[in-house]
Amino acid sequence: MHRSQDMPDSSIKQELSLGEVISQTFQLYRRNFWKYVTIFLVVEAIFGVLNGLVNNYIVLPARLAPGATPQQFLNWASAYLGAALLLALALFLVSVILSPIALGSTIRMTSDVIENRPPDLMAGVRFIFSKLLSVWAVSIIIGIVVTLGFIALIVPGIILGIMFSLALTALLIENKGVFDSLGRSRKLVGNRWLKSFTLYLVIGILIGIAAEIVVLITAPISVPVIRYLVEALISAFYLPIIPILVTVYYYSNTARTAPAPPPPPPSPLPPTSATRFCPSCGEPVTEANQAFCRKCGADLRPHQT
Repeated sequence: MHRSQDMPDSSIKQELSLGEVISQTFQLYRRNFWKYVTIFLVVEAIFGVLNGLVNNYIVLPARLAPGATPQQFLNWASAYLGAALLLALALFLVSVILSPIALGSTIRMTSDVIENRPPDLMAGVRFIFSKLLSVWAVSIIIGIVVTLGFIALIVPGIILGIMFSLALTALLIENKGVFDSLGRSRKLVGNRWLKSFTLYLVIGILIGIAAEIVVLITAPISVPVIRYLVEALISAFYLPIIPILVTVYYYSNTARTAPAPPPPPPSPLPPTSATRFCPSCGEPVTEANQAFCRKCGADLRPHQT
């Protein structure tokens, strides 16, 4: 498909600096604002309703009163852990099912823009549904591995999170398998650990500030389902920045790790005006002091009159 003449060139042909990655992320976001926000509005609306229902029906036990007996403490701890695990599992399942649809569609549309193809929202959604099992597999594997890394020590969790941060992008853009995508991500971020950490830290701080502002805005809403729904809908306006940035960073690292093109073959040198030719057969004379033609044997020595 040919690029439209009025479509700006967004291709990434070389590695971008941190500032360039962030700048191009926001340029792409502004250029296709409603396409990015639409898919997140739908997904976040569903997530907000389900999140509110889960929090409404899975209630953590009230704080234990001072002076409770050991048996009362054990009963309370058992009920608390059971409810907390059930709540975490429910929210995890909702997140794993819904989030990859929005993330994957945004990654696909951003890839289209960077490769100078018109972004198609519905085509992106259909493509994600065709890859949904692989997307879920990659998301679950990364979630488990990173969580275990954080449980062991915080630093391994951070390293593993950075290592596999481009796996979903590689899966969707390069059409790789689940484990090949994990390996591809590890290769792309290789030798760029500090840059990757700084980039994700900056965008994480920005998203965290936006999330806190949303919480402050919705705090006065007393009905949990409505509060979670409003929070989710507002968050749809800043959450697309994450997959856009990851896609831009993927292309930046792809340009860095791509093999250099082979040098063009040397062009034959045209004969110079000083080249001599045999007056008998036209064979080029390759040596300045050549006395006889190598082809016909004609005498090439100048004759004095």
